[in-house]
This record gives sequence, C-alpha cells and structure tokens, in this order.
Amino acid sequence: MRKLFSLLLIACTYKQLSAQDSLASDTSRLSLESVLKMTMAFHPVVKQADLNLENADAIILEAKGQLDPKLALDYNLKDFKETEYYNILSTSFKVPTQIGIDPKVEFSRNRGDFLNPENFISNSTDNRQVAVGFSIPIGKGLFFDERRNTIQQAKAFSQIAKADQLKEINKILFSVVKDYWEWYYSYRKQELLAQAIVLAENLFDRTLIDYEFGEAAVVDTLQAKINYQKRIVDFQKSVLEVQLSKLNLSRHFWSNDLIPLEIAENVLPDSSSLFITPTDDQLATNVRNAMESHPEIQKLEGKKEQLNFDLRWRRESLKPQVDLSYSFIDAPLDPDFSSRSIDFGENYKLGVDFSIPIFLRKERGKLQQTKVKLLSNDYSLAQNQVNIKNSIFGKFAESITLQELLSQYQGVSDNYRRLLNAEIINLQNGEADLFKINIQQDKYIEAQIDFYEAFMKWEKSKADYLHAAGIPYLGLSALFGRID
Repeated sequence: MRKLFSLLLIACTYKQLSAQDSLASDTSRLSLESVLKMTMAFHPVVKQADLNLENADAIILEAKGQLDPKLALDYNLKDFKETEYYNILSTSFKVPTQIGIDPKVEFSRNRGDFLNPENFISNSTDNRQVAVGFSIPIGKGLFFDERRNTIQQAKAFSQIAKADQLKEINKILFSVVKDYWEWYYSYRKQELLAQAIVLAENLFDRTLIDYEFGEAAVVDTLQAKINYQKRIVDFQKSVLEVQLSKLNLSRHFWSNDLIPLEIAENVLPDSSSLFITPTDDQLATNVRNAMESHPEIQKLEGKKEQLNFDLRWRRESLKPQVDLSYSFIDAPLDPDFSSRSIDFGENYKLGVDFSIPIFLRKERGKLQQTKVKLLSNDYSLAQNQVNIKNSIFGKFAESITLQELLSQYQGVSDNYRRLLNAEIINLQNGEADLFKINIQQDKYIEAQIDFYEAFMKWEKSKADYLHAAGIPYLGLSALFGRID
C-alpha cells in the first residue's frame, strides 16, 4: 500500500514539475502582438498623439491664410432733402505674396454734390475709376517679413508635432510591453507555486501515512503541514499579483467606442516575443540614426529651425519701415475694363510710408532674447544627444547581459529540479527526510522564479533598447501598417 502510494506520489510530482506549459482545454492565449495591435487601433493616447499631426496641419493652413487674396468693398451714401451729398463705392482685390510684393486692383465710383475733392472722379468716365498697382516694403520686410516668418514657423512646428506623436506612441507601446511581461511573469510564478502546493500536499499526505504506520514522528507531520500551509499562502499572494498585473495590462484595452475592456479569466499570456536581441552592427547604426532622428532630437531641431527663422525676422526688424505703393490710374485697364497704354509719368498714385524707433530698444531686446533661446536650445541638443547615446549603450549592455544570464538561470533551475526529484526518490527509499526535501523545493522554486524574472527583464530590455534609440513604433511599423 505504502509502496504503491509512493510511486504514485513520485509520478504525480514529476509530471507537475515537468509539464509547466500545460493548459486546461478551456483557456486561450493572448499574444503580445495582439495586444499591441489593439493598442495602436483603439488606445486613446495613440489617437490623441495622432491629433498632433492634424493640429500641425491646421496651424500651417492658418499661417498660409495670410497669403489668401482679399476682396474688400466700402460703400457710403448720404442723401438729405433730395440732395445726394455723396455716393462713394470703393472695391479692391489684393493678392499677398511670399516675396513681399502685393499686387492690388481697385475700382471706385464716386459722385455727389458735396463730394470731398480727393474722392472726385471725372464725369467723362461716368464717375468710375480703375487703379492697378502694387505695394512693396523697401526697408524692413523686403527680404523677410512677419508673414513669411509665421509660415516658416508653422512648417517647423509640423516637425515638432511629428516628433511628439512618435514620442507618445513609443512611450505607450513600451508601457504595454512592460505590463505584458509583468503579467506573464506573475502568471508563471503562480503556475509554479500551484505545482509546489501539489508536492507539499502529497508530502503531507505521505507523512500522515508514515505516522499511522509508526515510521514518522508527530513533529514530522507538523513540519509537513507547515510547509503545505506556507505553499498555500505563497500561492494566494501570487494569485493577487496575477490579478493586479492583469488589471494593469487591461488599462491598455479599449473598444472603438472608447469603452475600457478587461482580460477574461480564461485568457493566459503567451511567451512569443516580437523583438530580437540587438547586435553590435545594429548598435552602431542605431546610435548614428538616433543622433538625428530620435524624437527628442527632432523636437529640438524643429525648435532650432523656428528660432532661426525668428532670429532672421528680429534682425530684419532693426531696419526702418519704408513701404512704397504705386498704382496706375485707368491703366492698363480703363473703367470699362478695356486695355489702355501705360504712362509712368502721369495718371498714377504714389505713396511712401516711413517710420523707425529712435533707440530700437524693443527690437534689440527681442533679438537678444532670441539669441539666448537659440543658444539654450543648442545646449539642450548637445546634452540630449549625449544622454540618448549613453542610454542606448546602457540598454544594449543590459539586453546582452540578460540574454547570457538567462541560460545560466535555466541551468541552475534544471539542476535544482533534478536534486528535488532525487530527494523525493530517496525519501521513497527511506534515505531522505522532509527537511531536505523542503530545502530543495525552496531552492528550486527560487531558481525557477529567478529564471522567469530574468526572462521578463530580458524581453523588456529588448523593447527598452528600441525605445531608447527612438525607433518609430519600436520597429513594428509594418505590423501596424504605418510608415516610419
């Protein structure tokens, strides 16, 4: 009877310790790939990050609006006691350009008994007049003006928005990867401790049988029971860890209608990885690319471009304001819009506006502020490049080291499992005691947990390396159907 029970105990224990990947038939696997796809499709942070690009496009559109042609109409009429004092109609069509020269077409029709002399138009043209001309700044704004500065600033902001988008998406994807492997680690730990309960329970039952046959002392049954109770406590703690890690991962699950979702109880993690350990060749390439294309660097480069345009405008602002306008009257079109010859010497309107602050303190102050901001941005750029480079090297070394340690942890765990199985066989043959078995079981559980923890850290380190290098979408652009 005791012989048969011991054989069943050994077989059951060996099976539990060897078949760690077995699953119940009513469970299903949830892969990291599926989690990341769902995150990219429905996560509100990803959708919010994508809005950065839409906002940048809207800002560019707003800036380009300064170049929109403008149609204006001004009409004034005064009629008192059957006397038409004045009837003034003025329309204009102005086309702003990026080079500062703004063509303008004006049409006027003015009449009345008390018309202001400057608004008088001869009856020979039915009180109508056409003026075609242009305005141009020949001082401040000739080579670069506030209009062009605004447009260039908006275009540079698009680069900043793109960098912000990639930064936020990379951040959320890396967070998903970390949470997924935390869930995987807690699940494997729970699975291991569940197996430990089976062994502890079997040992406790065997000890009770030995006690009944007079081959074990009362203290042995107490020790076996304490060990069994400890395994149950450890398992219950692991159950809580699994629940918490699953909830933590569930925060990344959303429906298309922004309804938060949860992971079902029968869903288990998968050990499949999406990332490979980086090589030396990849390291050199990634460091070189990160110095130019990392989101943090792109943001600072975009800011630098904005400041350079602002600096150009501030320098332009030191010049005097001299605006020249010139228009041909009734040429090259007359009021009937028939072609007419152009004579520069007569029938024209000419205007010159001149202004300049005496001390230029406001302009010089803004110029100095822009220079300071530009220098500060250069300092930030240099510091960030060093930080990013060091971070990439650090994550690379961590990933390589963890990969090397993983095989060592696996070997230690396998050897402790062999020792535990040997002690169980020795116990069956009456050559071991519960104290030794408990020690070997503790060592095996500790070694196996170390292995799972190292595996989790290794998987996270591979994604962390890509995150540190600023690679768009952690190198999974094809998976999400996005272009880097």
